Amino acid sequence: MDCPFCKIKKDAVLAENEYFQAIADIRPASQGHSLIVSKRHVRDFFELLPEEAAALHELSLRLKTMLTEKYQPDGFKLLMNCGKAAGQTVFHFHMHIIPRYRGKRPSLREAATALRELA
Repeated sequence: MDCPFCKIKKDAVLAENEYFQAIADIRPASQGHSLIVSKRHVRDFFELLPEEAAALHELSLRLKTMLTEKYQPDGFKLLMNCGKAAGQTVFHFHMHIIPRYRGKRPSLREAATALRELA
């Protein structure tokens, strides 16, 4: 199996807990765009165990605080694609945490994704 999320380097980790690691997105849609990735290889959100779901919430709140202190966004977009038809391309659970800024338009990448979802 050649899964990029199974090979995250320690120095790339922004924050972590027992079940998840937070990393910067390598193709950010906005300043501070990060991913929370499961340490256990599972396909999507629906395969998480209850204790993993609770740990996801905890790390999401911690990452939100970190990103707010560093970038002062006006809001956040949380994104999980579950299954190929939903746009999932890496079949290892990850959730995007995308800081949003008032007056900033979505990136071309986000616009392209939105158009694909409408098709």
